[in-house]
Order: sequence, then C-alpha cells, then structure tokens
Amino acid sequence: MADVREQRIYCAEQIVVPPELPVILKHYAKEVIRKKPVDVVYFSAKYFRSLLEKRAKKHEFSEIVKQ
Repeated sequence: MADVREQRIYCAEQIVVPPELPVILKHYAKEVIRKKPVDVVYFSAKYFRSLLEKRAKKHEFSEIVKQ
C-alpha cells in the first residue's frame, strides 16, 4: 500500500480535473437550484443515473449506426 505522504496534494498542479467535469457539475448545480429538491442525495442519485442511461443509449445508437 502506498505511503499516505505520497498521496497528499500540496499544490494545484497536482490536481488533474477531467475536461468534462466542470460542464457536468455546472448542469447538475443548475438542476438542483431549479428543482430545489427536499432530498438532495436522492435527487443527485436519480440525476446521475439518468445521465448514465442517456450515455448508454447514445453509445448503443452509435454502435448500431457503425454497423
């Protein structure tokens, strides 16, 4: 197992943010603000599950089109 000291982040340059993350978080935050859910955790689970399903359908469609 890696030493804890090797895993610590000391500066911004050590943080790698996936390019799509800011856009995903922006859309998610807008939906939370718009919908004002009582249970944010439940809402979040549904929101991200829906994103996964949409992505899977899009991937399935692109595979069909390739054939």
